[in-house]
Amino acid sequence: MMNKANLASLSEPCLSRERLAYEEAQHLTELEIKKLLKTAPPVLRRPTSHLARAMGKGLRAQALLACAMGEDGLVSSGAVKAAAAIELLHLATLIHDDIIDEAALRRGIDTLHVKFGQKIAVLCGDYLFCLAFDLAASIRPEEVQQDRIHVVLPSYFTQICLGEIREFSNTGNLDLTECEYFRIISGKTAALFQASFHVGFLLSDQPPEMEELYLQVGQELGIIFQLADDCLDFISSVKKAKKPVLMDGHRGVVTLPLIYALRVDKTLRGRLKKGLSAQELKAAVLAAGGIEYTQSKMKERQLKAKKLLAVLGPENKKILLEQLLDRVAAL
Repeated sequence: MMNKANLASLSEPCLSRERLAYEEAQHLTELEIKKLLKTAPPVLRRPTSHLARAMGKGLRAQALLACAMGEDGLVSSGAVKAAAAIELLHLATLIHDDIIDEAALRRGIDTLHVKFGQKIAVLCGDYLFCLAFDLAASIRPEEVQQDRIHVVLPSYFTQICLGEIREFSNTGNLDLTECEYFRIISGKTAALFQASFHVGFLLSDQPPEMEELYLQVGQELGIIFQLADDCLDFISSVKKAKKPVLMDGHRGVVTLPLIYALRVDKTLRGRLKKGLSAQELKAAVLAAGGIEYTQSKMKERQLKAKKLLAVLGPENKKILLEQLLDRVAAL
């Protein structure tokens, strides 16, 4: 639960103002996350401070803040709390993912379970979940169109957990269909992006009939993010990705580049069952056109998302979200 020191950090003058410029809100969100990580209870402060050393890109927080922007081009201070909560939730899922995947590196530093042990890592992830929901609950009701954030966030985390379970249940399943693959990533990855858009909408002054549009764009952006990540696992480097690459195949995770390669190369299934090195699998996927096919699916969804964004306002919100979409889709 959030302690008094944490709560006090949310009542500073810069966060007590009613409306903030987007850039200021983004900066305050980053500061808030670092502060919450560095002021965790003493028993967890070393691992949470370790996490604060390597902050992510903050894509979900940026999406939420952009969606929360009103017709005046400003966002409420409550959006800063919500954006920080979304990033803390994302961080919690990464901690648990790294334990399941036995990953040694994340964002260029040792993963938490490697540095501090699995038990502390699990508990730290649980703490961040609780901290994030406490933070979201502290948003004043008058800042939200409908006081539904406390209902919205848990429902998305049900989707994320189910997506992770479906992925784990299909480990090594070379018969995984493209349809089921998209069902998996719609939960495990896209749900949190959709949550960012949904909460941002609830904190905006947009009319109720626009809600579904925000949800659609959020889902498309999240799916594009995962498609890009699946490509990067094959074509990126550890230095660039700041995490291990060529790991999906090693862990038996079947992604779209491999699904397509299996469809095109009828010999690949047999060779996989006999055993392929990571480099051999990479060569087979690239030769079959798995990366190009996945990129084509990204382009389709990017165009769809841009058409949906075209009806959003104000103009500076639309520009920010289009830029975010392009960043997510860039390989």
